[in-house]
Amino acid sequence: AIVKKQISRLKEPCLKCVDLVVQELLNVVRLCAEKMNRYPRLREETERIIAAFVRDKEQICKDQLLMLIDCELA
Repeated sequence: AIVKKQISRLKEPCLKCVDLVVQELLNVVRLCAEKMNRYPRLREETERIIAAFVRDKEQICKDQLLMLIDCELA
C-alpha cells in the first residue's frame, strides 16, 4: 500500500518532465530554424511540421508513461 501510494505520486512529475522536454525541443527547433531566415516560408513550414511531430510524440509518450505507472500499480 505504501509503495502504491509513492508510485501514484510519480504521475505528475513524469508528465511535467515530458512537458519540459517538449518545450526545450521546441526551443531548439526555433533556434535552428532561425538559420533559415532567408527563406521565411520554408522556415515557418519546417517549424510547423517539426512542432506537429513533437506534439504527436508527446501524447504517445504521456500515454506510455501513464500505462507504465498503471502497470506498476496493478
